[in-house]
Formats: sequence, C-alpha cells, structure tokens
Amino acid sequence: MIPANRQRNYLQSGLYVAIFAVLAALLLDRLLTYAEAIEKAAMEETIARLNSALYARVAYLTLRGDVKAVEEMPRISPFVATKAMAGNYLGEFNGMPANAEAGRWFYDSGQFELVYLPNLKRYLVGQSVGQASPSIRFRVELARTSPRTVTGIALKPTKSYLWEPVP
Repeated sequence: MIPANRQRNYLQSGLYVAIFAVLAALLLDRLLTYAEAIEKAAMEETIARLNSALYARVAYLTLRGDVKAVEEMPRISPFVATKAMAGNYLGEFNGMPANAEAGRWFYDSGQFELVYLPNLKRYLVGQSVGQASPSIRFRVELARTSPRTVTGIALKPTKSYLWEPVP
C-alpha cells in the first residue's frame, strides 16, 4: 500500500504533463478545424446574401425597363450594385490592395472579380492557394435565354476550389 501523503515522483509528473499536452494539442486542432468551418460558412452566407440581392436588383431594373443597368451589373462590385453592407469589405481596387488582410473581401476592378482572402486555409484546395496570399475569386454572370434576354444573375467562382474543413 502506498501512503497517501507520499509526494509524486518526477516520472508521474512527466506522464501527467505529457497526457495533458497530447489532449491540449488534439483540442486545439479540433478548435482550428471548427473555426475554419465557421469562416467557410460565413463566406458562403455572404455569397448567398449577395446572390439574392443581385437577383432582386436585376428583377427591379428589368421591371423598370433599365436594360443598360442590367448589362452593366457584371462590371460593378456586387456590394456597390446591391448597396449591401459588410464590415469586412475593403472596397474596390485595381489588383491586390496594399492593406489586404485575411478574412476580408475586396473587388478587383481590373478583373471584374469579387475576391475573398481566407484567414484559415488548411483545408483549401484550388484557386490561388500556392500564392503568398491565397484568394477565392467570384465573377458576376448573367444567365440568358437569348442575347437580349436576361433570366438571372449569380456570383460564380472563376476557378474551382474545394474547401472542406471536416470537424
């Protein structure tokens, strides 16, 4: 029988620290995966919100008979065209802005693309992942049944990507 007042030896203490470190590492890895999944969901929610607003704007302009404004939609920032607000939208730039931070949106007016710079990108494959600041790019596209008839509008990725943080 081991006396209750006996102090732990160094081996027991080291074992406890090692077990705690392994559990902490597993927990932090899981938390990072959840954080990346949340970031992806927020990006997709912004795209869905912009798609709805773009569709409503095209419907409004079509009902007014403003065909020229509908044709201009792919060359305007979706945030500006829909008057949507986002705290992480930097604005319009020609190319990559100097103050581009991860987790932010901006509109590349030279390419006519809406760009998202992901903060966490461990599970992001495709797009411009190999670059210094990886980005996911979207372009506004008009759906047509004929050259003169617009039936819809949507933000589409310019290149395919796969971003699946699986918790």
